[in-house]
Amino acid sequence: MNDHELVTGVSIDSRSVRPGEAFFALPGAKNHGFLFADDAVAAGASCVVAEYAASELQPERLQVARFQPADTFETDSRIIRVPNVLLALQQLAAWNRQQSSALVIGVTGSVGKTTTRQMIAAVLDSQFCGVQSPRNFNNELGVPLSLLQLAPEHDFAVLEMGASRAGDIALLASLAQPEFGVVTRVAPAHLESFGSLDAIRQTKQELPQAVDRNGTVFLNADDPNVRSMGSATEANVVLFGLAEDADIRLGNLSSSDGVCTMTMDGTRFHFHGPQHLITSALAAIAVGRITGISDAKIAAGLAAFVPDAGRGRIVQNAPWTVIDESYNASPASVQSAISGLADWRKPRHRILVLGDMLELGSDAHAAHYKIGQMLMSSAVDHTLVFGEYAESVAAGARSTGVTINHISVFHDLTTLQTMLDCLLTPGDVVLVKGSRGMQMERVVYWLREQSPPSSQRSAA
Repeated sequence: MNDHELVTGVSIDSRSVRPGEAFFALPGAKNHGFLFADDAVAAGASCVVAEYAASELQPERLQVARFQPADTFETDSRIIRVPNVLLALQQLAAWNRQQSSALVIGVTGSVGKTTTRQMIAAVLDSQFCGVQSPRNFNNELGVPLSLLQLAPEHDFAVLEMGASRAGDIALLASLAQPEFGVVTRVAPAHLESFGSLDAIRQTKQELPQAVDRNGTVFLNADDPNVRSMGSATEANVVLFGLAEDADIRLGNLSSSDGVCTMTMDGTRFHFHGPQHLITSALAAIAVGRITGISDAKIAAGLAAFVPDAGRGRIVQNAPWTVIDESYNASPASVQSAISGLADWRKPRHRILVLGDMLELGSDAHAAHYKIGQMLMSSAVDHTLVFGEYAESVAAGARSTGVTINHISVFHDLTTLQTMLDCLLTPGDVVLVKGSRGMQMERVVYWLREQSPPSSQRSAA
């Protein structure tokens, strides 16, 4: 590598390396990234960042492309040797953040992180130039990669911050040094690793604690566990929600067929998505107002928001409507999604396809049973449940009077799809929900593949 060669970016995947980027050869679960160093250089990588121990992998792979065998690891100037590649990536990201004058906003919470991050970015985009976390880049690897997107022309960065154990968010915040921190909700999620709801609360609180007195923390006023975080920070606190003392308080709200409209202080705001996304919308409005954006531009930003696939996006409108919420599921998000089906005013039927909620540990049976119990009072006409805890959902539903004609249990998706094919009629609304590990997007794909001509049938 030439001493003055410009590095234009970073990559951790040899398949997506662009010319001029540095390839960070991270150890993987199955293969070490250094085994693909040749591929990265062939794709135009300016250098390879590798650990000293990676030299032991050399004989198996580094015999091809531009690398030479034997002494390559020690002598090739394109290889930058470090004790720990992940740490090097994090340190580079922290340095890049320090060079930037952009407003950095951290977003965390048990549910709603991604939607809130996207809505905030949509609002800020109405007036400023910035970046946000790609997809769900919210961990010790994803946040550094997000920070490395920051360039001199950027005014803001909205970064999603997730956690699977205590201290995770504190680490991410130490890299990002956020001036704003947003907390959505504290709810049972990843209980298998956290052990208790209070442990989740304490970990999410690491974000407000990391924002200094010159910054601002935005807290959900309707969640006591989030609201209490105001006492854990020296920063300015802005409450958003339905509560009477909220600084950014929901006004009149109406929701119909996938569009929510609310009026606040004389301005109408609307966004595409189910009603339970209102918390995310209020957070975005709060951030927009604090940054000095007019309500008119905030409204325009929210109107431009489109949910990601798997996160409440309407992926099909005819002959039936398909709502794709297949990316994730926790008790709180499932309850909200089920309630949201009532917003559809005149569907022929409302059908719920529900896969297991994962990572709930010893609470799994009780959590699924409780979801079943809420079906009796919901607007759902028929529920198809799939997975290890499908019987728990059905048992909860039967305990409140739901009959076998309105809930069906499946342990394989092929049979579920056959039943769904029998149930579907034009005009139905189908909500597909489940944890990522259940791969419920397969049902979404199947629904989209059904051609309208072959799907037309008379209502039963």
